[in-house]
Amino acid sequence: MKKQAKWGFSLLGIGLFALTACSGEDAGTSEDGEVTLTLWNRYPELRVPFDELIANFEEEHPGIKIEKQDLPLGSHEAQFQTALSENQLPDLFTTAADLRELVDVGAVHSLNEVFTDDVKDQFYEGTWGENFTELDGDVYVFPFVSPQSGAFILYYNQDVFDQLGLTEEDVPETWDELQELGTYIYEESDGAIHALSWNNEAWSNEGVMNQMATAISPDTAWRHDFKVGLPSYATPGLIETAEYLKTLFDDGVMTPNSMEVDTAAAEASFIAGQSAFWISGNWTGTQLVQSNGFENWGVAPMPTKDGSPYYYPAGRQVDGMHVNANTEHWEEAKTFLEYSLDHLHEELYVKTGTAIPAKMDVGGEAPYPQYEDIKQLQEELAITIPKPEQRNLETIEFQRDVSSRREFTGVGEPVVGYLSGAIPDIEAQLKEMDSTAKEIFEATLEDHPDVSFDDFIFPNWEPFTPYTLDDYEELE
Repeated sequence: MKKQAKWGFSLLGIGLFALTACSGEDAGTSEDGEVTLTLWNRYPELRVPFDELIANFEEEHPGIKIEKQDLPLGSHEAQFQTALSENQLPDLFTTAADLRELVDVGAVHSLNEVFTDDVKDQFYEGTWGENFTELDGDVYVFPFVSPQSGAFILYYNQDVFDQLGLTEEDVPETWDELQELGTYIYEESDGAIHALSWNNEAWSNEGVMNQMATAISPDTAWRHDFKVGLPSYATPGLIETAEYLKTLFDDGVMTPNSMEVDTAAAEASFIAGQSAFWISGNWTGTQLVQSNGFENWGVAPMPTKDGSPYYYPAGRQVDGMHVNANTEHWEEAKTFLEYSLDHLHEELYVKTGTAIPAKMDVGGEAPYPQYEDIKQLQEELAITIPKPEQRNLETIEFQRDVSSRREFTGVGEPVVGYLSGAIPDIEAQLKEMDSTAKEIFEATLEDHPDVSFDDFIFPNWEPFTPYTLDDYEELE
């Protein structure tokens, strides 16, 4: 499973209309009074775990059935948009578009009845936030995954280590150490093994770039500098990281087909022992063990320029579930949510090992021993950062407007182009993007009088220190 991006279309573009679950006679209630709730799931890794959860729920609640549909990758966006336009949303559906847009078109039901203050306290800090799981203080998302999930880490192949006489002490912490180890691995294996698997997918390159760069330029967290309040695409950290990755590719430290393969093929190369290392997210442990039967591996932080720590902005993306605002079966949906509070996080995440559940102190036995190592790294590396929408809800529409005016998103695609040779000068490319992003940001401010630079400047933020609700209050 790779980390899935949110569905990328604008709900407002199809109009502001009243949404209903179904028109005409209630198709969700049988003659004997049994209620059927429809549920759409867009997460491939949750297909089987959801089946287990639903089967257990139905056994305890014989009057309620859950009809789950797994949306196919590649066409789920169109299916969801069609459902919106034809007023045919299911009763429950996993997180989709921007929360503000869903609320604006009346698509999602408030979950305040389920998530009382006492219940919310059972979840990790950072789970509750504006345009994340809440809007204007109301809860609209049943959160699945902890905000601390998502950091990229270094996986190492213990079979390769054993073959070449390496130990955990040899896992590189700096760029130079990785470079030197790459030469050793290649020579000792007579060219059969390279140090690092890589890939040509922009989202993966984007994740590595933005996180590794924070060890050099910590003020910029995922393309925004919270000290000056502006977009930031050309930090020394990003430029130096891109140039370093290019060196690894040119010097043969990366597998030679890196720019020809996607993440799945690169991961397969790592599993096959054609490389010693693979950089990916917390979800990879489950893929290695359960999907590929590969158990002899370990994890560590990614190497950085001089071994300094890096961080991942906690809570960049929410994985969870909504209820249709106009479901005809709110009470039954609420019953399923309340059951899920006690069972979902163990069934979908602890037992599978795919992520850290959003709820704290969840029981259950992890499916592989490295799960706790991954969990510890995620909690250490993921840091809550300032979020402008927490200060001013109007920044949500502003940032949406900014994004629509840009012809690019992040640094992933340019870096792939640079590694493949299509872009000769990455510094010039990033600086051009940076200049354009700043110009668009400033021009868009003129069209949003209810938003100011001050909404994006956080003078009391210290990188590597979690930004809390108390920190927001200091700025008031």
